[in-house]
Amino acid sequence: MLHVPDCPIARGPTRREWLQLGGLGLFGLTMPAALRSESIARRPKSIVLLLLHGGPSQLDIWDMKPSAPPEIRGEFKPISTSVPGIQITEHLPRLAKLAHRFTIVRSMTHTSLFHNSATYFVTTGQAPLRDVIAFTPTENDFPHLGAQAAYGLKNRGNVPIAVSLPDPVCDGPYTTPGQTGGFLGPSYSPFQVLGDPNEPHFSVEGLGAQPEAGRIDSRQQLLQKINDNLGRLGDDPKLIHMDQFQKRALAILTSDVVRRAFVLDRESTALRDRYGRHKYGQSLLLARRLVEAGVRLVTVYWGGKVNNPTPFWDTHFKNNKRLKEELLPPFDQCFSAFLEDLHDRGLLRDTLVVAMGEFGRTPRFGQDTGNGVDETGRDHWSQCYSLALAGGEVEGGRVLGRSDRIAAYPADSPFTPQDLAATLLQQLGVNPEQKVRDGFDRLVPLSTGRYCKEFFG
Repeated sequence: MLHVPDCPIARGPTRREWLQLGGLGLFGLTMPAALRSESIARRPKSIVLLLLHGGPSQLDIWDMKPSAPPEIRGEFKPISTSVPGIQITEHLPRLAKLAHRFTIVRSMTHTSLFHNSATYFVTTGQAPLRDVIAFTPTENDFPHLGAQAAYGLKNRGNVPIAVSLPDPVCDGPYTTPGQTGGFLGPSYSPFQVLGDPNEPHFSVEGLGAQPEAGRIDSRQQLLQKINDNLGRLGDDPKLIHMDQFQKRALAILTSDVVRRAFVLDRESTALRDRYGRHKYGQSLLLARRLVEAGVRLVTVYWGGKVNNPTPFWDTHFKNNKRLKEELLPPFDQCFSAFLEDLHDRGLLRDTLVVAMGEFGRTPRFGQDTGNGVDETGRDHWSQCYSLALAGGEVEGGRVLGRSDRIAAYPADSPFTPQDLAATLLQQLGVNPEQKVRDGFDRLVPLSTGRYCKEFFG
């Protein structure tokens, strides 16, 4: 197998090696793999996934249908953007001025209609085994994309591969699967940051004060003595996973780079105000700091528990009022600030950003898909929804895919969660075809999706 070194410029193949590509390939490397290695050389350093949990309405935000009947188009008006011909909702004026920096995908599609199963689908890139409300975590779950990245990249230092914040997501009493290491085990789970970064005394448990080196050393030595006396018990897979988890936790605990990343007070008051003095504005600011610290994949969950007082994107009732007053203004503020901040610091080229929900909303107000709705709301709809991409090699100012006249189904170029997962993994330098043994002892690829080169112009 051809080894691609970590240095940005590797020795090019000789004439003879190029000729070998027409046969069995260069040292057994097939042409698609050769193209993959080329894309790896241009990959971003980090990915930020902003999950608008609950399901934002494509028709009222990214994919408006002003010529459709009132019960479909709604009351919001489209506005022009910095890119001629591209329009988005009037309630995203700041993002409208930045349309040249992002691409809108209007033809995402899948078939899961419940929050937990759909969120599992988009955070793991794997179809859920069941599409029900009470879809909860098990040890057989496919791992979160951050865990897949950690498995494929291996942790090479004290900075975690993946971090999730500020809340775990769930639907009522049912915790959403797909947020952890799943069958890979807890040692691969994204490092979870809980709490509101907007709180004056926000801190990450265990990272608030510099640990005493001597105290940590003595605890390590004590733990090693215990492990040495376990005998054959120490070969238990669960104990091995726990040992790996403890080592990872210790590395994070003693990392000055990680500790500094969580100190938001290092940022100016003006910049913090620009992001917005709310949980999700400060979470995106924290995401930027984590990218600077070297974290490869940061997931920001906007919503927490569905049907909770915390603003979430599940607009079964009062869709227009909630979008207009609770959701779109803070999203416009913090997401535009995030893109501008990354660009101003020279980080946008090295950071791929994805803003999406687990699905969209029904084409018609009052259309019931089995989850409850009235004439003021839109129910769950997964057959067609939108997302926004920015940074990395994404060429901004574009619209990819097209929905039909009422944004009910893709009219062309459908993209699936499997495709998105394969693309994100490959962008991180992880081979999506890499095999892993799942919770049912089957050897399966990390992703069955296709790499979407269209995302990058």
